[in-house]
Order: sequence, then structure tokens, then C-alpha cells
Amino acid sequence: MLTSRDFKALLLLAASLLLFHTHARAQSGRRPPTPVPAPAPTPIDYTRHEKVRVVVSGGVENFVKALNEQGRLGYRMEKTVSYGSLDRERKYAAVLELDPGHTYDYDYEPLPEDARYEDRLNYYARRGYALAHAYAVTECRLVDVTPYPDDLNSPSKKEEIRPVYRGNVLLFMRRGADATQTKEYRVFKGLFALDGGQKKELQAELDAAPRGFRPVRLLFAGSGPHHFRLAVVAERDLGGAAPPRAEYQLVKEVFGFEEKVNRLAAAGARYVGGGRMEFVKIALMERRDGGAHAYAFKDDSGEQKDFEKAAAGGSYAGLLVGDLTCTSDESLFLQKLVFARDAGGGGPAREYRVLGLSNRGRDKKVRPLSDASVSELRRLNAEGFRVRDIFYSFGLHLILERQAEARDPQVETSER
Repeated sequence: MLTSRDFKALLLLAASLLLFHTHARAQSGRRPPTPVPAPAPTPIDYTRHEKVRVVVSGGVENFVKALNEQGRLGYRMEKTVSYGSLDRERKYAAVLELDPGHTYDYDYEPLPEDARYEDRLNYYARRGYALAHAYAVTECRLVDVTPYPDDLNSPSKKEEIRPVYRGNVLLFMRRGADATQTKEYRVFKGLFALDGGQKKELQAELDAAPRGFRPVRLLFAGSGPHHFRLAVVAERDLGGAAPPRAEYQLVKEVFGFEEKVNRLAAAGARYVGGGRMEFVKIALMERRDGGAHAYAFKDDSGEQKDFEKAAAGGSYAGLLVGDLTCTSDESLFLQKLVFARDAGGGGPAREYRVLGLSNRGRDKKVRPLSDASVSELRRLNAEGFRVRDIFYSFGLHLILERQAEARDPQVETSER
């Protein structure tokens, strides 16, 4: 049992030990560690980056990885296209423009023929993404096309490479890491064939679409023109007031397609976009009052002289996207460039350039992207040309446009 003397002795010992420990820490000069603040991110020096860049990669996964590397530097995708072989190493190209002060994030998703497009589109929209592009994909196999395989008198077995599947790969883009939803999507589908289809049903869905939705993509799926699906992707901006209601008309023709488009254009309709499944051609027109146009459909030759002749007195309206067939390693099947001309001859004058980024050589092989062509793109961009489109036809080609400078007739002179 501790006595009062023993208890006092223990208290004195504890106080001595505490005093010694405090004195030792003071003598050693050690202090409690101070939290080190995280280093501030190094600001991007945008003056060291070109205003325009071109990215080309083999395979969609590598392509999107390259886009994200550039997106972190502030590059926004403007136009893109896929081309070449139909395997996993299919090429993907994009023109990017620097957007100082912002970053961009990209993602993609392959969609099978029976996918629920609307669910997937809005899944990405809820994460802050918007649909940036849709690439057609085709799977081909060797199939038996013997006319009468069970007939003993029939000729020997005949096989051909034919498409057994057509689908799409969707590319999404968002600015920064902001996951705020800014878009909403609706998808309207129809089943079609060479001599029929659900055109009336699809048209009725377009007519009943809620206000504010506007078509942005036509997606084709299926094995061929005798049985394919068409999906019209419509997008609505969630911010701000809804725009006035617009009406759209679907055109589906095998023969007389261009005449039908121009009849609608003469009544004021505007070409929105189009594509084809082999010989079946589809276009979407926006109905408008007045403002008649005429449209010309030209082969995608990629020649500057052909383009200037087609664009003379008019303007570039877009592509009639060709079909991705089993032989589409050189060009899409019957792809067309679409030009608009005001019936009254009005509208601002425009100047165009067709720039070949990579062309096919005499050995019929497409050359890699050249430094000279990229330098020319940057020069034209500095002179006021903007990229209107990118397409592939025996090489990569860019369509560039700028508004022609108005000339004062009083200062024009000529020698006599």
C-alpha cells in the first residue's frame, strides 16, 4: 500500500521526466512537420501550340487515345472521317482546332445493329458528353452465292465477299471534366428495303417529335439494301429557350432521288444530310417557307478544278455519305458532294479550296500525312479559311471555305 510519501515521490518523478522530454526537444531543434501544399498546375503556354492540328491513327481505340492527349492541351475536334481497310486497323483522321483556356475529353462506343441507341446516347449525355460523330462499320465474309446449290446440274460452287453486318461507332466529346448534362437525344427508327419500308411510320415520328429536337445524324444498319434499318438521331439543347418548331421531310428513292430533292428545295426545303445503302438513297430536308434553292450532287473526285466548277455561284451544303461496302478500301460507294445555289442568286460569295492531306501514288497506295500539306492547312487557316468538311476518296481531302472579300467597283480599273 502506497503511503503519502511514496505518492509524492511518484509525482515528482513524473514531473521530472516531462520536463526532461520538453527540454530535449527544444535542444534538438526539431519541430512538428509542416504540411506541404500541392504544387499548382503548370499553366499551358498556348503560344507554343499550332492553331490547327491533324490526327491520324489506326484503330478507333488508338484514335480516341490520341484525341484525349490533344484534348488535354485544349484542342477541339472540328471534322473527322474513317477510311481504309475494314479490320481493326481501319484509319481514323480528325482536324483539331485550339481553344485556349479549355480542355476536351473524348469517348466512344460501338453500337450493334440491335442496340438501343437512345439509351446509350442519353447515358453519355448525362455525363456531360455530346455526340460528335458516327462512323460506319462493315463486317464482310465469304458467302455461298451459288444460284441453285441443290441442283446437280448447277455449275460449281460460287462464293463472294459480301457484307453480313453494318453498324456504327459513336464518338462523344465534352468540354473539360464538367459532367453537367447539356444535351438530350431522341432516336426515330424505320425498317427499309429496296422497294418499300416504314417511310410513312418514320415520317410520322419525325412530325410528332417534341419541340426543340433537330436531326443531327442518319445511322444505317443491316446487311444490305434488301433489308436495312435507318435511325434518325435528333438532339436538343437543354440550356436556353427552345428554338421555333421545325418540320422535316424524309426522302427515300432508288431512281429520281436528285429530282425529288430539288422539287422540295424549290418549295423552300433545305438539305440537312443524307446517305445511302448501296443504290437506296436517303435525304432529310428541313421544310421552310421561301428561300428556294437548287442542289447539285457531284462525285467526290478531290480535284480542285472540279470542286471550283461545282461550287461556282453557290455554296457547299454537305455530303451525301456513300455506302461502306466490302471493297471500300479506296473510296465510299458513290459518295457525293452537295452544293446549294440560291434561286435568286443571292447570298454571300464564298471562296473554296480543296486540300489533299494524303494522296494515292502511282503504286495505288495512299501516302502518309505530309508535313507540307499540314503547313498549307495552317497557312490557309491564317488567311481566314475554315474547315467545312473532310472526306476520303483515294486519299484524305479537306474542304476549306472563306467568305469572299467584297470589292468596291469604284476602285477597280482596267487598261484600255
